[in-house]
Amino acid sequence: MQKRAPSRRRLALASALCLGLAACAGGSVSPSPSAVANASPDARGVITYASYQVAVAREGDTVATLAARVGGSADEISRLNGLPPDYRMRAGEVLVLPDSVPRSGVGASPTGWTPEGAAAAIDAAPAGASGTAQQPNPFNRGQTEPLIDPVRHRVEAGETAYSIARLYGVSVTSLASWNGLGPDFAIRVGQELLIPVTGSANRISSTFDSSPGTGTAVPPPPIGATPLPENVAPGENPASPDLGQFRTPAGGRLQAPVSGPIKRSYNAANPSGVGYDVPVGTPVRAASSGAVALISEEIGGGGAIVLLSHSDDVLTTYSVLDNVTLEKGQRVEAGQVIGTVAARQPQEMQFDVFRGTEPLDPTIYLGG
Repeated sequence: MQKRAPSRRRLALASALCLGLAACAGGSVSPSPSAVANASPDARGVITYASYQVAVAREGDTVATLAARVGGSADEISRLNGLPPDYRMRAGEVLVLPDSVPRSGVGASPTGWTPEGAAAAIDAAPAGASGTAQQPNPFNRGQTEPLIDPVRHRVEAGETAYSIARLYGVSVTSLASWNGLGPDFAIRVGQELLIPVTGSANRISSTFDSSPGTGTAVPPPPIGATPLPENVAPGENPASPDLGQFRTPAGGRLQAPVSGPIKRSYNAANPSGVGYDVPVGTPVRAASSGAVALISEEIGGGGAIVLLSHSDDVLTTYSVLDNVTLEKGQRVEAGQVIGTVAARQPQEMQFDVFRGTEPLDPTIYLGG
């Protein structure tokens, strides 16, 4: 029998292979050094460092109310911190202030010195003290070594509080505490974060020789120790894996309808299924669960053609059979005997797979 499908439209079978990748971290991780507490804000909620100031927001603060309290421009504060003008802040959230905001104290200088502070320090000096009284370093947070200003980090796209904390070797909880972050540690692009001062961070070395003409020894860069080899051959990319072997066709895998080898392969140019090399009388089984859609006799006699309908619009046909006792509409289960192989020339059991009216290679459904 020469069997032709009613249509020759090409159907692209699309499937997706989803790979779950689990990232594993190996080795030991050194704990983050302990961060010291930030300085306390003044009456305006401002903390003054050597070269900049920050403001600590209060409950219900907007950029406008905070700007009015510290004596700055709301637009400047918004731009500097990457905020919309109507942004409402959390209590404790820290914003960097522009240089136009007055520094703490009347007549304050960029170093934090004020006439009032100097007078208070002189008055508090013990009797008989000689020389000029020096105020304590306002940026010392309990360490014995002098400290510079806390480092500022501007958040870029893709960064998180965790990645920034790892970058600077501090704990994320310290980073959140210094910047008034919420319990979810959420940050925004353009936000200025203060990096917490730790027992080993931001120290000014006191061991170098600062006398005139004294240089600082600098080790050579690692790249200078060993020159790069010449004429390096380009590497070859590995062959792409054959992911198609893992593809599950629409309708799922099918069982072989008979026990025997395939002697005639599928020909896309003249599709008429595959031919199994099995003798007359071999039991033929349903390749999958489904319903009998059609039972017809081959033209010229010689046996019956059974068509079964399965899920996902998949159809299977079995040609040419004897001893078919099924009825149209009857339900069959996978592996159920639906007939036996009839005699034909050349002798074979023909098995076809369709999706809708499109003939497909049955072998992509078999096995697996």
